[in-house]
Amino acid sequence: MLKTCRFVLVVALSAFVLAAGCSTDKKAEETEPRTVHHHKAKGTGHAEKADHAKKSDHQKKRFTQPEKLADSWNAPERDEWQRPQAVVDAMNIEAGMTVADVGTGTGYFVPYLSEAVGKDGRVFAVDIESAMLDYVDQLSKEKGLENVETILSAQTKTNLEPNSTDRVLIVNTWHHIPDRAEYAKHLKSRLTEDGSVWIVDFTRESPSGPPKKHRLEPEEIVQELEAGGFDAQVHSLKLDRQYMVVGRLN
Repeated sequence: MLKTCRFVLVVALSAFVLAAGCSTDKKAEETEPRTVHHHKAKGTGHAEKADHAKKSDHQKKRFTQPEKLADSWNAPERDEWQRPQAVVDAMNIEAGMTVADVGTGTGYFVPYLSEAVGKDGRVFAVDIESAMLDYVDQLSKEKGLENVETILSAQTKTNLEPNSTDRVLIVNTWHHIPDRAEYAKHLKSRLTEDGSVWIVDFTRESPSGPPKKHRLEPEEIVQELEAGGFDAQVHSLKLDRQYMVVGRLN
């Protein structure tokens, strides 16, 4: 199925759908672009169970109407604060690589990644929502992006081939993953020898994004990637509403 080319895993774990930004008010929260994960609450205390239940409610959010969400997720106004070209440039993607966009959602980053890997490269748009992948397939066809392939992922794995991807990109999605350290281990097994994972997510102060109680500090993501076997650090790229963390193989 895969061509003999290096893979850049732009992990767009969708249903970790690329978020154009989720507001903390109820109406905006219903259209938050991000991934869907289901997990059982653990713990014996009632308070602990309730806390896990709240987190589950957020992580179970479904994104099944791409046509409606694309108006905001793929809007030109998003470019101002998302800085997609700057994010892709920071990833040092070379022609011929394979990139995975995990949580691709409505494919906001797909055209940028497609151009970066070139005609001999490959972009895997990964999501747990088949409706999102159908939308990305149509988007790629309309834009003539022949190096893009969609992959339906599971809740705990990307369904990428082992040792196949050069870069994995996960935008506005990481906070939706229930067991992030384990997921980091899975991502590590999908990467090529010089592969890396790039995670972009919302700051505590951002005017858009998930409810603040679900937002993560960049140092938390560093620790989660390190628990999965990566050498991780906060990247120096400055974004208005977000930060970027990179995990490289030890």
